Amino acid sequence: MSHQFSDPAFLREAYGTEEGLAIRIEAQKRYNLQPRNIFDLMTEHAMTLVCPQSILDIGAGTGAWYPWIRNYAGTFCQYEAVDQAPAMVTYLETKLKSDPFSKVSTAGVATLSYAPESFDWVGMHFMLYHVPNIAGALKTAWQLLRPGGLLLTATNGAKSYPEMIRYHETAVKTLSLPYTPDIRGDRFSLRNGADFFPRPPQKVEMVGGLRFPTLAAYLAYYGSGFCWSGVPVQYHRPEIRSQLLEIMAELVRVHFENDGCLTLSQTSGYFWIQKDS
Repeated sequence: MSHQFSDPAFLREAYGTEEGLAIRIEAQKRYNLQPRNIFDLMTEHAMTLVCPQSILDIGAGTGAWYPWIRNYAGTFCQYEAVDQAPAMVTYLETKLKSDPFSKVSTAGVATLSYAPESFDWVGMHFMLYHVPNIAGALKTAWQLLRPGGLLLTATNGAKSYPEMIRYHETAVKTLSLPYTPDIRGDRFSLRNGADFFPRPPQKVEMVGGLRFPTLAAYLAYYGSGFCWSGVPVQYHRPEIRSQLLEIMAELVRVHFENDGCLTLSQTSGYFWIQKDS
């Protein structure tokens, strides 16, 4: 079965620009409601289980995990990041250029060329819902772990940002655009993710979300890529984006006028599983 959110054309559109990437990074830094950064909590926990000498970050994205690895695992641990999106790889190469114990490569989980049992930690964070064969991807990651190694997968709850999704669906229908509901939470989430692992993992959950203090900040976030959710790629045109933003602004303006903000709810967390020594 084909899924839009694992379609290469969709991924290039949604994740292939550095401008949209920068907006999402900034929003997560400034407006996140989680009591603690998920990567902070996860990495501190992982250090109590395995002290790593080598780490592979599959689908590394912006490298959100990287600073916490350096904070907890030290500066001499080998960190290897792979991502199939050119904008992500470019961003990471700049971010890590002064770190001699890091390496960035362009690859997807299906094209990895590492030998079995090469890493102490393997991470696959906020990306498995994009992978066509989720169980196969986790099996590959499992095979790359050394005995006693740790597989970590941060992800979201089944329904992320339902407030934005509801308004987005209204905007799309107003323009009579074709629409496929977001199925990422149905593919891999905290609710069903355990079913895909080689054996049952442990799970940690955190309640959070985003709170935008201004309409402009929210619209920038929505327009950074989320406005294309469920919309076929052939409709991803500047004039349609502008129309979606205009409709969205009218739909959510009341929140900023009455409450002074707009809050998007979300639960996130991570699965972890340790290989036998």
